[in-house]
Amino acid sequence: MGLLDISNTITAELESGLSREDIFNKHARATPAEAAKYAYCIASIPTPALRKQYLTLNALLSLLLVVYAVLTVLAELPINLNEPTIFILIKTLLPLIFVYFTFRFHGGIYRLIGLWFLYDLLESILLTGIPTLVAALKLLVLFLIVVLSFLIARKVFRNLKVLGPKKNPDGHYLL
Repeated sequence: MGLLDISNTITAELESGLSREDIFNKHARATPAEAAKYAYCIASIPTPALRKQYLTLNALLSLLLVVYAVLTVLAELPINLNEPTIFILIKTLLPLIFVYFTFRFHGGIYRLIGLWFLYDLLESILLTGIPTLVAALKLLVLFLIVVLSFLIARKVFRNLKVLGPKKNPDGHYLL
Protein backbone atom coordinates (compact mmCIF):
# COMPACT_ATOMS: atom_id res chain seq x y z
CA MET A 1 0.00 0.00 0.00
CA GLY A 2 1.36 3.45 -0.94
CA LEU A 3 1.65 6.48 1.33
CA LEU A 4 -1.37 8.18 -0.23
CA ASP A 5 -3.57 5.14 0.36
CA ILE A 6 -2.31 4.80 3.93
CA SER A 7 -2.87 8.52 4.61
CA ASN A 8 -6.39 8.39 3.20
CA THR A 9 -7.20 5.31 5.29
CA ILE A 10 -5.80 6.90 8.45
CA THR A 11 -7.65 10.17 7.80
CA ALA A 12 -10.93 8.28 7.43
CA GLU A 13 -10.26 6.35 10.64
CA LEU A 14 -9.38 9.57 12.52
CA GLU A 15 -12.61 11.15 11.30
CA SER A 16 -14.55 8.13 12.52
CA GLY A 17 -13.28 8.79 16.05
CA LEU A 18 -10.44 6.31 16.49
CA SER A 19 -7.38 7.53 18.37
CA ARG A 20 -3.97 7.77 16.74
CA GLU A 21 -2.60 5.04 18.99
CA ASP A 22 -5.46 2.66 18.21
CA ILE A 23 -5.00 3.21 14.48
CA PHE A 24 -1.26 2.62 14.71
CA ASN A 25 -1.63 -0.51 16.84
CA LYS A 26 -4.24 -1.95 14.47
CA HIS A 27 -2.13 -1.44 11.35
CA ALA A 28 1.22 -2.28 12.98
CA ARG A 29 -0.15 -5.63 14.13
CA ALA A 30 -1.52 -6.37 10.66
CA THR A 31 1.75 -5.46 8.85
CA PRO A 32 4.64 -5.13 11.33
CA ALA A 33 7.19 -4.47 8.57
CA GLU A 34 5.39 -1.25 7.66
CA ALA A 35 5.05 0.14 11.20
CA ALA A 36 7.38 3.07 10.45
CA LYS A 37 5.36 3.97 7.37
CA TYR A 38 2.14 4.01 9.40
CA ALA A 39 3.75 6.06 12.18
CA TYR A 40 5.01 8.54 9.60
CA CYS A 41 1.59 8.89 7.99
CA ILE A 42 -0.16 9.34 11.34
CA ALA A 43 2.37 11.95 12.49
CA SER A 44 2.01 13.76 9.14
CA ILE A 45 -1.68 14.45 9.73
CA PRO A 46 -2.27 17.49 11.96
CA THR A 47 -4.84 17.45 14.71
CA PRO A 48 -7.97 19.46 13.85
CA ALA A 49 -7.14 22.06 16.52
CA LEU A 50 -3.60 22.62 15.21
CA ARG A 51 -4.83 22.67 11.61
CA LYS A 52 -7.30 25.40 12.47
CA GLN A 53 -4.77 27.35 14.53
CA TYR A 54 -2.07 27.37 11.82
CA LEU A 55 -4.31 27.52 8.75
CA THR A 56 -3.58 31.20 8.11
CA LEU A 57 0.19 30.75 8.37
CA ASN A 58 -0.02 27.72 6.12
CA ALA A 59 -1.98 29.70 3.53
CA LEU A 60 0.62 32.47 3.74
CA LEU A 61 3.38 29.91 3.19
CA SER A 62 1.55 28.54 0.14
CA LEU A 63 1.14 32.05 -1.25
CA LEU A 64 4.83 32.85 -0.65
CA LEU A 65 5.83 29.71 -2.53
CA VAL A 66 3.81 30.85 -5.54
CA VAL A 67 5.28 34.36 -5.27
CA TYR A 68 8.77 32.86 -5.13
CA ALA A 69 8.14 30.90 -8.34
CA VAL A 70 7.02 34.10 -10.08
CA LEU A 71 9.99 36.07 -8.74
CA THR A 72 12.35 33.36 -9.96
CA VAL A 73 11.07 33.76 -13.49
CA LEU A 74 11.17 37.56 -13.24
CA ALA A 75 14.74 37.50 -11.96
CA GLU A 76 15.85 35.43 -14.96
CA LEU A 77 14.23 37.61 -17.62
CA PRO A 78 15.18 37.84 -20.43
CA ILE A 79 15.69 34.10 -20.70
CA ASN A 80 18.40 33.11 -23.14
CA LEU A 81 17.26 29.84 -24.70
CA ASN A 82 20.78 29.14 -25.98
CA GLU A 83 21.88 28.50 -22.38
CA PRO A 84 20.66 25.62 -20.20
CA THR A 85 17.34 26.51 -18.61
CA ILE A 86 16.78 23.35 -16.58
CA PHE A 87 17.76 25.10 -13.34
CA ILE A 88 15.24 27.86 -13.95
CA LEU A 89 12.62 25.19 -14.55
CA ILE A 90 13.53 23.32 -11.36
CA LYS A 91 13.58 26.50 -9.25
CA THR A 92 10.18 27.44 -10.66
CA LEU A 93 8.37 24.10 -10.59
CA LEU A 94 9.61 22.76 -7.25
CA PRO A 95 7.95 25.55 -5.20
CA LEU A 96 4.72 24.86 -7.08
CA ILE A 97 4.99 21.18 -6.16
CA PHE A 98 5.58 22.21 -2.54
CA VAL A 99 2.38 24.30 -2.73
CA TYR A 100 0.38 21.14 -3.38
CA PHE A 101 1.71 19.50 -0.22
CA THR A 102 1.29 22.61 1.93
CA PHE A 103 -2.26 23.00 0.63
CA ARG A 104 -2.95 19.44 1.78
CA PHE A 105 -1.17 20.21 5.09
CA HIS A 106 1.14 17.20 4.71
CA GLY A 107 3.58 17.25 7.61
CA GLY A 108 6.45 15.45 5.95
CA ILE A 109 7.22 18.31 3.57
CA TYR A 110 7.70 21.32 5.86
CA ARG A 111 11.21 20.52 7.05
CA LEU A 112 12.25 19.69 3.50
CA ILE A 113 10.87 23.04 2.33
CA GLY A 114 12.80 24.78 5.08
CA LEU A 115 16.06 23.05 4.19
CA TRP A 116 15.65 23.53 0.44
CA PHE A 117 14.92 27.23 0.74
CA LEU A 118 17.53 27.79 3.45
CA TYR A 119 20.09 26.51 0.98
CA ASP A 120 18.60 28.76 -1.71
CA LEU A 121 18.65 31.74 0.68
CA LEU A 122 22.31 31.22 1.52
CA GLU A 123 23.15 30.72 -2.14
CA SER A 124 21.33 33.92 -3.09
CA ILE A 125 23.05 35.95 -0.38
CA LEU A 126 26.51 34.65 -1.18
CA LEU A 127 26.35 34.60 -4.98
CA THR A 128 24.00 37.35 -6.09
CA GLY A 129 23.47 39.71 -3.20
CA ILE A 130 20.84 42.40 -3.80
CA PRO A 131 21.56 44.01 -7.18
CA THR A 132 17.89 44.65 -8.08
CA LEU A 133 14.50 45.14 -6.47
CA VAL A 134 13.41 41.68 -7.66
CA ALA A 135 16.45 40.12 -5.96
CA ALA A 136 15.65 41.98 -2.73
CA LEU A 137 12.02 40.79 -2.83
CA LYS A 138 13.20 37.26 -3.58
CA LEU A 139 15.51 37.30 -0.52
CA LEU A 140 12.68 38.56 1.69
CA VAL A 141 10.32 35.90 0.39
CA LEU A 142 12.97 33.21 0.85
CA PHE A 143 13.53 34.28 4.46
CA LEU A 144 9.81 34.22 5.20
CA ILE A 145 9.41 30.80 3.59
CA VAL A 146 12.23 29.36 5.71
CA VAL A 147 10.85 30.85 8.93
CA LEU A 148 7.25 29.80 8.28
CA SER A 149 8.10 26.28 7.15
CA PHE A 150 10.25 25.57 10.20
CA LEU A 151 7.69 27.20 12.50
CA ILE A 152 4.83 25.09 11.17
CA ALA A 153 7.00 21.97 11.21
CA ARG A 154 8.01 22.56 14.83
CA LYS A 155 4.60 23.54 16.18
CA VAL A 156 2.20 21.36 14.18
CA PHE A 157 4.33 18.33 13.30
CA ARG A 158 6.54 18.02 16.35
CA ASN A 159 6.65 14.22 16.09
CA LEU A 160 8.39 14.20 12.72
CA LYS A 161 12.06 14.46 11.83
CA VAL A 162 13.35 15.47 8.41
CA LEU A 163 12.91 11.91 7.18
CA GLY A 164 10.55 9.87 9.29
CA PRO A 165 8.79 9.81 12.65
CA LYS A 166 10.48 10.45 15.99
CA LYS A 167 10.79 7.80 18.66
CA ASN A 168 10.61 8.18 22.42
CA PRO A 169 13.48 6.92 24.64
CA ASP A 170 11.77 3.50 24.86
CA GLY A 171 11.92 3.11 21.08
CA HIS A 172 8.19 3.61 20.44
CA TYR A 173 7.04 5.92 17.67
CA LEU A 174 5.60 9.28 18.70
CA LEU A 175 2.26 9.82 17.02
